[in-house]
Amino acid sequence: KGSGDAQFVALQGSRNGESLLADNMQDGVRIARDNPDSGVVVRIAGEGRPWNPGAITGGRVWGDIPDNSVQPGAGNGEPVTAEVLAQRQAEEAIRRETERRADEIVRKMAENKPDLPDGKTEQAVREIAGQVRERAAITERETALPESVLREPQREREAVREVARENLLQERLQQMERDMVRDLQKEKTLGGD
Repeated sequence: KGSGDAQFVALQGSRNGESLLADNMQDGVRIARDNPDSGVVVRIAGEGRPWNPGAITGGRVWGDIPDNSVQPGAGNGEPVTAEVLAQRQAEEAIRRETERRADEIVRKMAENKPDLPDGKTEQAVREIAGQVRERAAITERETALPESVLREPQREREAVREVARENLLQERLQQMERDMVRDLQKEKTLGGD
């Protein structure tokens, strides 16, 4: 199957959510061997990379691109989901709140303690900055990923198990069918029909 004008071919499906791109089949085989859980796509013509790796290997992001350059909705194959949008908004709100608190703390320090020696002011700023960082870290931990995102690997494992069960069942049925055909052949041969 496939198109004669295809530019890419999938060499290996993704089990860890990322895909890697190889320039030729030899590199593709090496990359697949070195990264058994990553999807591997081989470029067979043209330039660039496929815009939707998930459609080819099942891996939603390119593993060889730093995470900050592969952003949902940035035109590089990662669609924006409600969970991703909610996470972005939460992160932006945390960042704005942290900046607002830091500005407020610095302003209060300037108003209340303008006559502190430089060493003490610097130490106070460090202590307050540490407190702000701790609060931001706590808030970030509290803003956990949505449950649907956390359950996705479990759903994937269950789907793999289901496929394995189906394959095993199919193999057993085929073996039973072969045994029945063999037995029927023996009966015909022994019975003299």
